Amino acid sequence: MKYLYTLFFFLFITKMVAQESIPSKKTSYREDQWYTTLSFLLANESIDGFRSNGLSQAFSIGFIRDYPINIESNKAIGVGLGYGINNFGSNLTVVQGSNSSYQFNLIQNTLLASKNRLITHFIEVPLEYRWRTSTVNDYTFWRIYAGYLFRYNFFSKSKPFTGASTVLDEVNRVTHALKISTGYNTWNIYVEYSLSPYFKKETLTDLNVPLNLSSIKVGLVFYVL
Repeated sequence: MKYLYTLFFFLFITKMVAQESIPSKKTSYREDQWYTTLSFLLANESIDGFRSNGLSQAFSIGFIRDYPINIESNKAIGVGLGYGINNFGSNLTVVQGSNSSYQFNLIQNTLLASKNRLITHFIEVPLEYRWRTSTVNDYTFWRIYAGYLFRYNFFSKSKPFTGASTVLDEVNRVTHALKISTGYNTWNIYVEYSLSPYFKKETLTDLNVPLNLSSIKVGLVFYVL
């Protein structure tokens, strides 16, 4: 994911250079923004035998179009489009069984478990209610943005400690989440709560327990005008 972090820092520097205040007589304006989120994944560990291991990360980048809903333009609806990656570390691994089927095993060996990854690439559509203290000439302000995320997981795989990666069809293609971000200027705290399980309903572990895996994301979101 190193190249994604490089892209983020490029956007951050661009924002610092380009965001100069230009006096204007207009009272309405848009806060159309590029956004980047960097967060940690906190997985639900209530599944019997399941545990998180290592550092679970998430990254997303996208653009949000701003639609003001009052004259001052400090309240708005935001609609966007983005791309992202979830990278879970856990003791869950995939083993190929008979008839080309796969079995989800929960490894008890701590050293091996820490190297197993569940990786998902997705397209997301954020829908936000946006409140801020900005004006037409002020680009540094407090904000609270809250809303909903629609996601389409177009590629998922299990990457074990040893052996080849396995492409997963058991991951839910369509998922939903609620999110909120708050902060001042570029730096903003970001929290996201998943409304959908990671795996499909019929997916079981080797202990015959439903793999009802969900997560909370906690991190930072950066906005670039």
